[in-house]
Amino acid sequence: MLLQEKMAQTTFSPNERLIVAFMLKQQDQLKSYGTPQLAAATYTSPSVIVRVAKKLGFNGWRDLKASFLAEVDYLQTNFQGLDANRPFTAQDSAMDIAGKLAQLEIESAKDTLALIDHDSLQKARQIIATHRTVNLFCLANLNFVAEEFVYKMRHIGKTATAFPIQNMLFQEAAMLTSADCAICLSYSGESDPLFQALGYLKQNHVPLIAITSIGENHLSRLADVTLHVTTREKAYSKIGGFSSLQSMSLVLDILYGSYFGLNYDQNFQFKQQLAELTEGQQRPIDNQIIDDDVD
Repeated sequence: MLLQEKMAQTTFSPNERLIVAFMLKQQDQLKSYGTPQLAAATYTSPSVIVRVAKKLGFNGWRDLKASFLAEVDYLQTNFQGLDANRPFTAQDSAMDIAGKLAQLEIESAKDTLALIDHDSLQKARQIIATHRTVNLFCLANLNFVAEEFVYKMRHIGKTATAFPIQNMLFQEAAMLTSADCAICLSYSGESDPLFQALGYLKQNHVPLIAITSIGENHLSRLADVTLHVTTREKAYSKIGGFSSLQSMSLVLDILYGSYFGLNYDQNFQFKQQLAELTEGQQRPIDNQIIDDDVD
């Protein structure tokens, strides 16, 4: 959940609402405001500001301001003139729609890259590299991007599995151990059916990599490391999950590429030999552009 969404849903006293309203109006202008300046500008007191921060899960104004400004900066970056929920209108032609969806994917990729944190990516890669198997937990259409990641990983010799049948999640999670690791994909981070499975993972000390939206949610609180995806879509009022699915897919590709790079030559050789062995004699290629035997 975005901090600004949490602010809208939290119950505040009249004085506390003055501070919240001021923050939402000033946005990035809050950089110059310390506690005394904010109290003076809102005709409140430092103690009221602390209560607002506590209600939103922060220790004080400094932490709240830093998180709020980071979110404002994110929301003001990329996606200029594009609505991820309704990227095209009823008046758009087929080619207009094609162009807008292509632009949406470009902006989603840029947005996702801006959210990738070096230390979190390194930690996620290390978890995958040092554990026996990688197991993906997700629901509905996220299984499609999970299966593609599994396909890539298995074709360089890494044991990976996804569980497209929901009832399998619980049994499979209960059978994993600390020698395995898990990746959980959830845009909201609040998908209830996942949390019984995640409970088994935590009970068995299985390291968990979360791929989810920015802001605070249940999944990110449970995870050992969190990788964030572009967070521009509403939960329900959207034409389709174009942006979030593109971002999830890119984060998984980045994980795959990062893991591949740890043993680049070995992984490339394994993949090439496997492809030649299983596909080379069965799939003659007439297109010279993609034929490996044509220089």
